[in-house]
Formats: sequence, structure tokens, C-alpha cells
Amino acid sequence: MKTRVIVNPMANKGNCGKRWPQIRAELERHLGSLGDRDIAITRAPNHAIELAQEAVDAGYRRLVSVGGDGTFSEMMNGVISDDRPIAPDLVLAQLPGGTSNELSRSFGQIALADASRAIAAGLTREIDVFRAEARGYAGHPVTRYGFVLAIVGAAATISWRAQRVPLLKRLGPVSYVLMTALTSLTYSPRPYRLRIDDEPEQNLPMWSLMLCSFDGAGEGLMLAPGADPSDRKLDLIMVGDIGHWETLTRIVPKLGDGSYIAHPKVSRRHATRITIDSDRMVRADVDGESIGQLPMSVALLPFRLKVAAIQPGSGK
Repeated sequence: MKTRVIVNPMANKGNCGKRWPQIRAELERHLGSLGDRDIAITRAPNHAIELAQEAVDAGYRRLVSVGGDGTFSEMMNGVISDDRPIAPDLVLAQLPGGTSNELSRSFGQIALADASRAIAAGLTREIDVFRAEARGYAGHPVTRYGFVLAIVGAAATISWRAQRVPLLKRLGPVSYVLMTALTSLTYSPRPYRLRIDDEPEQNLPMWSLMLCSFDGAGEGLMLAPGADPSDRKLDLIMVGDIGHWETLTRIVPKLGDGSYIAHPKVSRRHATRITIDSDRMVRADVDGESIGQLPMSVALLPFRLKVAAIQPGSGK
């Protein structure tokens, strides 16, 4: 299968670029020699979207992202148009090189050699994809396709704060720890108008809302324990009307193992479509990218994408 590798050298605070010769050598050990035309380097945020589109137009049907979940998400957005893949026989893959590599972690191939073997073996697993629509910060509509999670409220504010300051961004996972603590002490629940699938609209105060396809996210967070990325459902988790100190002491310390789910002000259920709005300004985030603010709608799409994976339950 003709393979194009899309490399984000800035992933993981630039460590991905430094490790690229090692990553390339390991990939070629399993896949064979790669020519210069088979490798594309991102130069700016969202460049992987354009590179993925160009790769498919050039006849490539296996696209490998070298970076984190953000790089994979960009690549995925480049191969979807009008809620469908731009080619029917695409296979995507992730070589873990970012701060967060949820796809590789979830499929048991976080080691570079394991991920390379998965790509070379030709086995695949299907993952769900969702569409998120929100209002951009400049007021224009924004559409983004996601595969890990869509979040609003405090969780989206943490992500936005951690990435917008260059010094903090260089700290990697530490920046999220710092911003989680700060946000917990300063962010108050907002009033939301929420519609889930075909149910009547609800009015709820919430600290944060998360729609998860995978069980984890970020660096070592377990947001939706047991979530299945191919069950055609999104795990909807709502953290309700909770105070600052309670958030800091009873929610945040339990995000690593997912036990925060047991808190009486946290609810969990399945959904395939939601719309959410607020009279307050509330940020929205998809796969770690701050896309804008409410109102936002999220809908699971009727197709699944094939990704390289070797683990029980995988198949061609």
C-alpha cells in the first residue's frame, strides 16, 4: 500500500523533530525504505490538514502521522469532507511522537516498535468519528471533525490556557497540571441549555461537559473508563454544580484513574448527538484544539475510519 508519512517536528515541545531520524529508521525497518516524496513535514498549525488532502490526491491510501493526537486529528480532518471520507479505502495510523498519544495507548502500541509493526502488518481497527460545529472566536462558524473528545466549560478553558502561553506550552504536561489547579480555584459553573439526541431541552448548571470516544485523553487522564472508540456511541460526562474547593480536592486528583466518575455531582451516559448553549461565554475544544465558543453541536457520523492496530478484536 502506498504510504505517506506526515511529521510534526514541533510535537512534544520539539522532541518529535529531534527524534525523527530514529523514528524513521524504526518505521523503515518494518515497512521498507521511504523516499523523500513519501514524507511530508508540517510547517504550521493545521498544515497536516492540507498535507493529508494532497497525499490522497496523489494516490496515497495509507497515511501515517508522526506526532500526537493533535497531529493525527489534523490529518484526519484533511481526509474528510462533507461528513464522509474523500476516498473509501483509506487507512490512517499514528506513530506516537506527541505529548498525548491516546490512539496508540488505547490500542496497546505506545512503543515505537509496536506502532511500526502494526502499520506494516496491515491489520486495522475501525474508530468512530464525530463532527463538532461551534462559533469561532471571530464570530464565524467553525466545523471540526474529532476522534478523541469534545469538551466545553472548565476543561476547555484549561486546555486553552495551557496552550496560549508559549512558556507554559514548553512545559508540556506540567502546564496542564498548573492550569487545572488554577482553573479549579477560579472557574465557576455556568448555566447551560442542553439537548441530548431527541430528548427535550434541559437547563443545567455545569462546571464542565465532555463527550468522549476513547477512555483517556491528554497526559495520563482517564476521563471515561471503559469507553469503546468503535461502539457508535459517545460517552457524555457532565460535571455539575460544584464548588472550587470540592473540584480541586475531589475531582481533579481522581482524573488520573477515572474514579471522579463516582462523585454524586458527576453523571455519565451515552449520546450520539448533542447541542449545547449558554448565555455566558464558554469555550469549546475538540481533540485538544480550542475551536471557539458556544453554541456547539456535536454529532456522531455514520461511518468509521480504519486505523492501523494490532490487538484482540482487530481485523482487516
